[in-house]
Amino acid sequence: MTDGRGIVTCSCFFVSLPVNIAGFFIYFFRIIPLRSKYATRQEAFLAMVGGMIDICGEVGDGKMKEPFDQQNPSIVESPYSGNSAVDFKNNIIGAQTVYLGRNGGKGIAALVSERNKSLDQTLKAQFTAAINAFDNITVPYEEAIINQKVQVQQTMDAINTLAATLEDELIPFVLQNIPD
Repeated sequence: MTDGRGIVTCSCFFVSLPVNIAGFFIYFFRIIPLRSKYATRQEAFLAMVGGMIDICGEVGDGKMKEPFDQQNPSIVESPYSGNSAVDFKNNIIGAQTVYLGRNGGKGIAALVSERNKSLDQTLKAQFTAAINAFDNITVPYEEAIINQKVQVQQTMDAINTLAATLEDELIPFVLQNIPD
């Protein structure tokens, strides 16, 4: 139901959103109800973007970088599992899922692609590059930090590039396009 100007008019939290993007927000705010810890839509979206940035930082600047810089396999997260690189990759896939909104819903990408196709394409390409970079690490991460330094550095660089775009471009996009 709209008010004639294309504004959704119902008693839900997304009352003032334009109809052409309401499907995205309807899905999102069914997950985060009015009594949520987020006072505004913008605050909720900034939290989503912040979460993606945090994941990139946790993986690229923490879990990967510390053992790499110290050349110390014993401080790799789960050093005996042989699955650390797979776990790191899955963390970035999780951030991508937040952006794309898979698993039955739309993500913030639905709004970004509508309002700024170039930014959306950049983010999608950077997520893909960061995720695919892990495929070049062909040994367990605790070995890779010693024997595949170039591949590890390229992976961290791809993650850091993604994090910078999220911070420098997606946050301003949210601030501009999701006013409350």
